[in-house]
This record gives sequence, structure tokens and C-alpha cells, in this order.
Amino acid sequence: MKKISIVCFMLFSVMVDADTVSKDDKCHGWGNKAKQFMEVRQNNTPIHEAMKMTVGNFSRGLMLRAYNEALAEEAEKQRVIEHFAEMIENECLNEPE
Repeated sequence: MKKISIVCFMLFSVMVDADTVSKDDKCHGWGNKAKQFMEVRQNNTPIHEAMKMTVGNFSRGLMLRAYNEALAEEAEKQRVIEHFAEMIENECLNEPE
């Protein structure tokens, strides 16, 4: 439960006006959120608990994408988390404006 509280705090601790954020910053932020969501997934948090951490349709979709991934062996978890974060950030950067 403590991990869930920490993740919730991290997810909602920074609020920024979207008009002032560059695409790089926005995509980096989504990459960070993807990393946090995959950490939740790899910690085997039940999905109903994980969904309580999301606000907005894009965040919910991102959480569901994390939960579509299988749990990794302990030695592979960090690699899976980093890969998911990089994939989401790259997808964001490659989207047309």
C-alpha cells in the first residue's frame, strides 16, 4: 500500500499548464508516467487498484497497455519498465503535431 501511495503522489505532484510545455517535455512526462505505470504492473498491483491512480482517458489507456504486458521475472523487471517508458516516449515524439 505504501508503494501505491508513493506512486499516486508522484503522478499528481506536478501540475503544469499544457500550453507552456514543449513537445519534448510533454513526451518525457508521458515516458515518466509510463515508467511509473509499468512499475505498478511489475509489482503485481491488482488492476482495480492501479486504475484508481489514473486520471483521464489517455492515462487509463496507458495503464491498460502496461497491464497488457506480462509480469517479468525479477531479473528482467527493470529492463521491461525502461523499455515500456522509452516506447511510450518515442511514440509521443513521433506523433504528428
